[in-house]
Order: sequence, then C-alpha cells, then structure tokens
Amino acid sequence: MTPNRKANQLATLLAMLVTTSFLQADVMSWRNAGNGEYPESRLPVNWNDNVLWQTSLDDFSNACPILVGDKLFFCQEPSTLICADRSTGEILWKREHDRIDLLGFNDEEKVKAQEMFEKDRGLRREINRMRNDLRRLNRRLENDTENETLKESVGQKESEIAALREQRQAIANDPKFGAAALVPTHGTNGYTSFTPVSDGKQVYVAFGQGIVAAYDLQGNQAWAKLMETPDRAMGRYGWGGSTSPILVGDKLIVRFDDYTSLNAQTGEEIWRISSEVTYGTPTVFEIEGVAFLFTPRGNVIRAKDGETIQSELVALHPRYSWTTVNTPAIEDGIIYSVRGVDFDETDGYAQAFRIPHNLDTLYSTGIEEIWKTNVDEGRYYASPIAHQGLMYTYNESSVLTVLEMATGEKVYEQKVEGLKGIPYSSFSLAGDKLFFSSDEGIMIALQPGREYKELGRSRFDTFRSTPIFADDIAYLRTYESLYAIKGNR
Repeated sequence: MTPNRKANQLATLLAMLVTTSFLQADVMSWRNAGNGEYPESRLPVNWNDNVLWQTSLDDFSNACPILVGDKLFFCQEPSTLICADRSTGEILWKREHDRIDLLGFNDEEKVKAQEMFEKDRGLRREINRMRNDLRRLNRRLENDTENETLKESVGQKESEIAALREQRQAIANDPKFGAAALVPTHGTNGYTSFTPVSDGKQVYVAFGQGIVAAYDLQGNQAWAKLMETPDRAMGRYGWGGSTSPILVGDKLIVRFDDYTSLNAQTGEEIWRISSEVTYGTPTVFEIEGVAFLFTPRGNVIRAKDGETIQSELVALHPRYSWTTVNTPAIEDGIIYSVRGVDFDETDGYAQAFRIPHNLDTLYSTGIEEIWKTNVDEGRYYASPIAHQGLMYTYNESSVLTVLEMATGEKVYEQKVEGLKGIPYSSFSLAGDKLFFSSDEGIMIALQPGREYKELGRSRFDTFRSTPIFADDIAYLRTYESLYAIKGNR
C-alpha cells in the first residue's frame, strides 16, 4: 500500500467517524464524508418512475439530509431540524430554534420579541411563496415572450416582494428587538444551507442565525448555543452561510464568521480562529494520527488546536476572493479544488495538491501543488468529484469539465444543453453512474468516462440540495418535498 493511499484511507475513516459500529448504509455528514461517493448503490436513470415515497414539507432548505440507522435528519427554513422514518418518510419529530431563547430577554421582553419574530417569519414565508410564484411566471414568460399580461404580472409580483422586504428591514432595524428577527441573508441561500452531521448517537445542526445545537436520535436536546452576534453571524456580505458542521473525533467544527471548535458533548468552545469569507465546507485528512482541515480557500488548519499550517493555497481572485463555495475532494492522498468567478473571463482554476507522507514534511515544506489548470470562468457552486483517474466539475453556466487527475490535462469540456437554472448541487457517484443537477429541478445521470455520455434526465420541483444514497435508495430534499427513489437491483 502506498503512503498516499494509506493517508487517503485514514482521512476517509476519520471523516466518516468510524469510532464505533454503524450500519454500512449510514450517511452521517455532508457528501458522505466529503467525496460524494456511494460505490455500492444502484439507481435507475429515470427517477420519476421510481418514487418509493414522497413527504410534503412546509418550507425549503438547501441542506442535504443525513441518514443514521432508521432515521433521516434534515432541515427546514428558517431554523427547524426534522427527523423522519427512512422507510416511509413519516415525520417523527421537529425541533425549532429561536434566537429569542438565547438572547437573555426577561419574560416581558420575550413576549414583545416573539411578536416581532412571528411577524418577521410571516413576512419571510410570504416572500418565499411569492418568489415561487414569480419563478413560475418567468418560466411561462420564457415561452411566451410577447405576452403583455404575463409581463405585467411579473412586474407586480416583483413590486410586492420589494414592499415586503422593506417591512422586514424595518423590523431588523429595531434597536432593542431587532436581534430577535431573522438576521439578513440572501433569499437563495436562506438559513439552512448547513447539512447536519452525526456521530451515530447525536445529531449536530447549525443555522444561519448563528445557532448550533445537539440532539440525541429521539429529539432530546443535549445543548444549544448562539455562536455569533446578529451583525457577524452572516459574515461581512450578508449573503448567508453554507459551511456545514463537521466532526473530527470529539470536536465539532463550525463556521459562521470564524472557524470554531466545540466540545461535541457539551458545546464548550475549545478554539476559535478568524476566517476570511468563504461558503464551502472544509475537507479532512490525517497524517500520522493528526487530523487537519483543508478549507475551500486552501488553508491547512490543525484540528486539535486551530493552528494554521498554511494559508490560501487555492488560486484566489485578487478582488473577489470570497468566491470559494464548494468542498475540495480527496482521492488517493491528493486534494482537488476548483474555483472561479462569473465577472472575469480570465479567471477559473482547478488545482491538485499532494498530502505529505509525514508530519515533518508537512511542517517543513507544506502541502505541495502538483498542477494548476485554467477552466471555464464562473462560480463553481458544485463540489468536484474524482473517480478512476478523472476529475469532474461544472460551473454555474452548466459547463462540465473533465480533467486528468494525474496531470490536470483537459479531457473534454461540454456545455450541458437544456440545463436551465444554476447547478448548486454537487456531483454524486452512485455505483456506475454520476448524478448532477440544476436548481430548476433537473437531475441528470451521466456515464463516467472520457467522453460525454448522458444516460437520462428526471424532473422535480426546485431543489439546491445534493441527494444521498443508501441501500439502493436515493433520498432527495427538494423545496417542497422529501423523496425516496428506489433502486433497480
């Protein structure tokens, strides 16, 4: 066994937290420990004809579900953790999280704060409903561009949404109770783009209001805490957050404005380091029993104490360095990263970095870049995947790029036709098929290989979540429903 392969296997074991015996099919973290691979699952090309069950939901979320034993855990806007039965989709319990309970108000102040919160939440739900209506109107207008009635309806809906947003801003500006309102975020991102994580005994969840909480599998709260103030919870841009919590041994790593390590059992803060704005989730690797984070910006952080070993290895744009929005992939001791911006046609890079064989090399010379390749400009919301010698990535313009893992040489570049919307969801490898999608609800099955070979498409309502796979079943969280798709074995 090569040192690189051994390092990669250790990283995978660490990220999956195999500290006790779990069901083989459990999926307990974002992208199934970061790489999005489910080699034993077999799914059909056509998902629409293979729906096992569907559970309607009250509100959207961009986060993925996770699977622990016979339970699915997933989020709902603005701050709800839901547990459902994996076999039927039946909702078993829900837990909501309000900033009010963590802000130190007295009983009288809580009543007033709750009134403002409920008003704000009602406005937010109405805005989301109108945004869905507006999306449908715009789809119709695309096919009937001269329809004046449709144009008028679109304009009216946009004005109504703007008026409601002004009301929300007035609540947020209240000097005393504004903190009880939902903190600002981008409407696309919401507050639940953080996929939960589990150690098999507890589930840990983060929400964009700066809240982190832990529950046992029956829904009993172990702890909850407010991590950041309203002004800082969303970072400097107010676009929201999407760095999913990760477990490294007994530490829970979260990021709002800072990277922070918490004691997973108590929520007590262990270390905190400042962070420049980023939206992706770090990946984890291990050398000689010591765990490290590799962040989307290319920072190497030692998990036990937060010590930064290297900084900004990723080729960041000199003006728009915040455009790091996906999770790097690790395969055979190599880290694969991709990043770009949509307002600079010269910018777009994929990179590969070799993990050193030992700690002495890491501390003396650091992680080594082994190649860097220009790729199509645009934001790469989707996390890449590395499989059988090829790295797959695609950007917001639906340009799919396939590179040689060993050299970064471009194998092919393909504009995926008819893929409307933005590809926020990441690649998944289930058995012998790659799956990727856009937020217009289109799921594409692709044959891995050195040429573009699309196998089929399925259509759902809007979703920005990435599916998970277990026991030949895919679980997909759309804006309106949770689906189970049965396999074909």
